[in-house]
Amino acid sequence: MSQTNNTKFFSRSGLLLTAIGALAIIAVGNALLGGVRLDLTENKLYTLSDGTKNILKGLEEPINLYFFYSREAASDIPQLATYAGRVREMLREMEGIAGDKLKLTEINPEPFSEEEDRAAQFGLQGAPLDGGDSLYFGLAATNALDETQVIPFFQLGQEAMLEYDLSKLVYQLSQNFKPVIGLLKGIDMGGTPNPQTFQPTQEWLVLDQLRQFFELRTINASDTSLPDDIEALMLVHPTDLSDELTYAIDQFLLGGGNALVFIDPYAETNTQSAGGMTEDPKAVSSNLAKILEPLGLSMDEQQIVGDNANALVVGGAGGQQIYHLGLIGLAGEADDVVVDGLEQVNFGFAGALNIDPEATTEITPLLQTSAESGLIPAFRVQPGQNPNLLRQGFATTGTRYTVAARVRGEAESAFGDAPPEGVENADHRTQSDGPVNLIVVADTDLLRDGLWVQVQNFLGQTMATPFASNGDFVINANDNMLGSADLIGIRARASFSRPFEVVERLKREADAAYLGKERELQQRLAETERKIAELQSQNEGGQGLILTPEQEAEIEAFRADKLRIRKQLRDVRHSLSEDIDALGTRLKLINIGLVPLLLSLGVLGLALLRRRGGSR
Repeated sequence: MSQTNNTKFFSRSGLLLTAIGALAIIAVGNALLGGVRLDLTENKLYTLSDGTKNILKGLEEPINLYFFYSREAASDIPQLATYAGRVREMLREMEGIAGDKLKLTEINPEPFSEEEDRAAQFGLQGAPLDGGDSLYFGLAATNALDETQVIPFFQLGQEAMLEYDLSKLVYQLSQNFKPVIGLLKGIDMGGTPNPQTFQPTQEWLVLDQLRQFFELRTINASDTSLPDDIEALMLVHPTDLSDELTYAIDQFLLGGGNALVFIDPYAETNTQSAGGMTEDPKAVSSNLAKILEPLGLSMDEQQIVGDNANALVVGGAGGQQIYHLGLIGLAGEADDVVVDGLEQVNFGFAGALNIDPEATTEITPLLQTSAESGLIPAFRVQPGQNPNLLRQGFATTGTRYTVAARVRGEAESAFGDAPPEGVENADHRTQSDGPVNLIVVADTDLLRDGLWVQVQNFLGQTMATPFASNGDFVINANDNMLGSADLIGIRARASFSRPFEVVERLKREADAAYLGKERELQQRLAETERKIAELQSQNEGGQGLILTPEQEAEIEAFRADKLRIRKQLRDVRHSLSEDIDALGTRLKLINIGLVPLLLSLGVLGLALLRRRGGSR
């Protein structure tokens, strides 16, 4: 008994010593390794990117950061408290990299305090709570010139954009001036007076984002020259340009100026602006052929691209989900800094860019459709039409169509050896001074809010939640045109998701089969009605409203046929559900059963090893 008691005593003492040792190790680890983190996410979402580090290391003047966070008020909101911890950690990490050029101060703005007044002076917004108090969770920053940038409130839904938002704020305060971009708008991008209410319409968010980084100079299609101070061009739906302006663009490019060009075979925005009734085809399509074709790039204004594999889901009648061939989402796959890492850029009725095999310039596709693509005549696209109508007669070609491309290389003037008639220029360039550099996109609708961002009002502030990378693509392209690349990598990492690709493929296959059966039913219905009309026209004696036995038999045959095809439609949908449910069951078995099984096997293995060691 004494030996047993000693064994129990030593066992209890061993457990106690083990516990004390574990606590000691944890304490020492927290003290020595408190700043060490291990990021195991695939896209390194919790590691500062090289772009952020470059911005911080390149700071020349000090910047002050004021992190306003109501600790007590947020203590009852675990999600907010967790997010605040991540914001705090990232700000401290940025402060450590920047050294004395970045100073972080955390402020707890209690109700009716001077700190709360200071938050209000910066323009931060407090979220109202039940007790009448306000919860502050925002950031204000100032530079040596007393310029201010703020994040009014850190939205939980914007957590994926945290590093980009913080880096952008620091970057904006570090710039002494903004580069100037000349902007030509051939479509209504908002901000113009509504003809009915005479109030300005909501401006597209992409313009607001551009103004955060650049000065924009407006260019009109009737202008005869470009502003002298522009460093790059952004041409959106260039139609009806004067010869003088087209020539000015040509000479700007040859002189080393860069350009981002958006052309379109079907600018849906212009059809909406015209109430769906436009008599001028030039208002709907654009191609800037005079400039682009000599560079080796062209676009057929009569064709749009349909992509079955990348079609976006839209709502149909009765809440039915429909894959729209004309609305497509493409991922950035090219080895180019502008699209590298972009999750999805959404296009609306994009055109296909054709690359001349004999082009003297280097033309690199940036965004391409899948091999399950084909061309659709642009005249078949009508405002408000049923998207399924585009599938009628649609056939894939196995070709990956280019919808965005970069053009580089030496080039000659599109106007030859002399300016156009009526234009005097003693310094006419027939050859580029160096390699030209422009990016061409065969769509303009990708710029409008509805294809990439949800805009809503929060506490008097406009909050934007992107669901696609269209805005990132436009900013990336302009940054690249002007030689700034640090923010590009941050935006490329800003959003990352893991779509259920197998489930999406199953849905597409079932939808294709469903639409095929639906078309078959409609064709049989039309054929039967035609036969009934023929039989009725053969009736005599004014009895056209009396059904003959042949008509009755025809109708009964059609009803039986209709019931059979409806059953086939249900079978297609049922088969889809079965395939998806089976996939879900397998995933649940793996997630729920496989991990515990592996752990159990590991524990059993350790037990066997210990038992063998004890027997020895």
